[in-house]
Amino acid sequence: MGGVHGSELVGAAVSPLVAGAVAGAPTARRVLGVFDTCVYVELGAHDRVLALLAADALHLPIGLRLARPSSALRWGVEPGDDIVVGAGRLVLPSLEVVASRLARPSRVHAAPRVPTVADAELLPDPGVLGELTFHLTVTALAGRPLADAVLGLVGAGRGLTPSGDDALCGVLLALASVGHPDAARALAALRAQVLPALGRTTSLSAALVLAAASGYAVPDVVRLVTLTVHPGAHQTARADLTARADRTAYGPVLERVLAIGHSSGRDLLAGVSGALRALAVLEPHPTTPPEGAHRA
Repeated sequence: MGGVHGSELVGAAVSPLVAGAVAGAPTARRVLGVFDTCVYVELGAHDRVLALLAADALHLPIGLRLARPSSALRWGVEPGDDIVVGAGRLVLPSLEVVASRLARPSRVHAAPRVPTVADAELLPDPGVLGELTFHLTVTALAGRPLADAVLGLVGAGRGLTPSGDDALCGVLLALASVGHPDAARALAALRAQVLPALGRTTSLSAALVLAAASGYAVPDVVRLVTLTVHPGAHQTARADLTARADRTAYGPVLERVLAIGHSSGRDLLAGVSGALRALAVLEPHPTTPPEGAHRA
């Protein structure tokens, strides 16, 4: 069945993070970037971006994802072009994409376990970014002013997603994964400082930091944070079996995360590592089972 002016009609899964804009009144939106596997489209605010994704694209949490691979698609647009977004669809010159179902983007969830230094050591050497994010997290946990540390990271670096932003995403995800009141307070303080500063970076990066501030990231990143911060071995009676399964899964997931972008995966993990080392000093909360404890 054809779309408007003979364009092809294709269904896609829309993330709830961008579903409101897709469902709203049809509006001309500017194309920010075009790549083989995806198209980035602004949604009217600096930190609001939609990623139109082929099936073989990185599954960003701000996406409208098609079932077709990039080899079977022709976007037909260039950066600076306008396309129509709204009424449940995106209208490109030769393609009309209909949001036919709701996607479930990957999200970290807080677990009642305080991470350890050994958890952070599972990740690659975080380098300078790890030191910066360690001190940022210590500052947030202590309730001290964050402005200088945050402004030193937002927008720092090159490319569509600068290194400082990727590292901040790692800190936000690590804090969101720890079910401890001090971590929750630090996360709220960091969000309050980071979100107003996103005008200092690119629109795409701002949108991804905004998503990370609510715990959303690509599936492999969420899985790696989960395996690192609260592996099943610490919460079940089948500890040895689960620990072996986690170790088997960890290496391949880590490799895939490190392969994200030119350095985005590594920079994000530097932020996770720095945050975990800072969080390791927390005293277990009364609702946090001691390390190695099993549920009845």
